[in-house]
Amino acid sequence: MRYLLAIYSSESAWTEDERAECMAESSGVCLELAAKGQYLVAAPLYPVATARSVRVREGKTIITDGPFAETHEQLGGFYLIDVADLDEAIAIASRLPPAKKGTVEVRPVREVAGLPPERLPFEEDTERRGDRYLLLCYDDQPSAPPSSSVVQKVLAEAVELTHRLGVEGKYLSAAPLHPTATATSVRVHAGKRLLTDGPFAETNEVLGGYYLITAANPDEALAIAAQHPGARWGVVEVRRILELPPIPVPDACEIFNWRDLPFARPDVFRAFSDPARLARWWGPQGFRNTFHEFRFEPGGAWRFVMHGPDGKDYDNQCVFADIECPGRIVIDHVSAPAFRLTITLEALPGQRTRLVWRQRFPTAAIRDQIAKFAIKANQENLDRLTAELGSTS
Repeated sequence: MRYLLAIYSSESAWTEDERAECMAESSGVCLELAAKGQYLVAAPLYPVATARSVRVREGKTIITDGPFAETHEQLGGFYLIDVADLDEAIAIASRLPPAKKGTVEVRPVREVAGLPPERLPFEEDTERRGDRYLLLCYDDQPSAPPSSSVVQKVLAEAVELTHRLGVEGKYLSAAPLHPTATATSVRVHAGKRLLTDGPFAETNEVLGGYYLITAANPDEALAIAAQHPGARWGVVEVRRILELPPIPVPDACEIFNWRDLPFARPDVFRAFSDPARLARWWGPQGFRNTFHEFRFEPGGAWRFVMHGPDGKDYDNQCVFADIECPGRIVIDHVSAPAFRLTITLEALPGQRTRLVWRQRFPTAAIRDQIAKFAIKANQENLDRLTAELGSTS
């Protein structure tokens, strides 16, 4: 089941260093979720001062500066996840750094048939023009609930809007949320998890759904918000999404590992580029290496023999398909089993590095066969890398 995790905290509660550390820790949670197939999308938002709220009354569009709800803790970001149940969603919310300084509101997402194909997770898109926006659709709580026919008519109009946006290439995702009675607010104080039934903010207008869109500029995003049927009796809050490097999401042909290393990125890169060092740590626990050719350059050959603890030798022939110092290494393993290994090194606060390891195989069947031993072997490989870096630091 899908859940929206809305992240609320006071913007003034974070120093710049704390904010950078929060983003690094949060993205680490995203990587874990991605590896489990539970990640859909997550992003921080631009400061609340940039928010605009849209209402349509008697055919006239009314735009006000600022967010819909004036609260001490402001909406700073969101997660969209797919997990088994509410307990699992709450467990993930409890691990997010903002839960220690603010509140994470957990809302189950309603599944709606007939929506266009989603464009999730966010990917690097050099052809995209404009920015991504989150539209928060707040509905007025009437004294008498609307009839089911009215609800269905409004929902059909909202779905129609998603299709118009899809045709224009502006649709990313959209969904209504289950009623606020199903919300759970999560806080973590002094290491103790505190749960409260209900939404973060008690207001007359409640968050009823969201849209994720692309727009050429803020004015276009506001114009799209005004087309949402909820703007006629509620309000649509428009928030620009802060663009960060996309979270890599493995597909059926990939093996995915990652590790946060307490070493600077140039130091980690040198552990790959120096053949003497690479030979000391490459491979699972108990393996040794003999290098016969090592040309660390795009198109360069890498030929070596791995000597297993069982006494068997394993011949390996590779080509360095691409190298970007100090952030990316792409290796084609041309001997059986054939695969492409892409290693990315991302700088983290505090002279740390996040290593992401992605092996892509020709088919999902080959991937599944290799994964039986490679996932564990890759973790042992990264253990050996960590030890090598520690011995030379």
